[in-house]
Amino acid sequence: MTSRILLLFALVLLNLQPAWAETNPHEITKNTPNNDCKTCHISIPDYTGTELLESKNKTVNLAGFSKDGVAMCTDCHDPKDGHKIGLKLDFDVPADMPLDKKKSLSCLTCHYSHGKLASDRPQASFSFMDRLMDADRLHKSFLLRRNNVNGELCLICHNPEQGKK
Repeated sequence: MTSRILLLFALVLLNLQPAWAETNPHEITKNTPNNDCKTCHISIPDYTGTELLESKNKTVNLAGFSKDGVAMCTDCHDPKDGHKIGLKLDFDVPADMPLDKKKSLSCLTCHYSHGKLASDRPQASFSFMDRLMDADRLHKSFLLRRNNVNGELCLICHNPEQGKK
């Protein structure tokens, strides 16, 4: 009797998924329910692709969002867990790193919103300790617009030569 209960319990556990697994707003396919799209978008985007929607390397249409690139992300993500946002930049950034409507740094400047969360290679900088203590970090995309293993993305703004002429 006990073994049957344990087997039933194990089967139930195997079928459980985290609550976000079915509704993760970052991983969108044509089969994803679109009732949550209006959390960020003014209207439901038309996506007819057969694969995972990838917004990396796509032009960002800020007018299509119902919130700015900070409010949209901080509804789910704690702003204290990331880079300072809302900074007005006094230099140009590449076109693939969009600033918000006020020409300030937003989450969307360095991160895209839809795509694979997993990665087959590191996308962000990592240390020896990360390899030992946080190996999962090596397989996350962080939805970064550019590779940042050696700080390439960060150096676009945090360049010691920035402003010197």
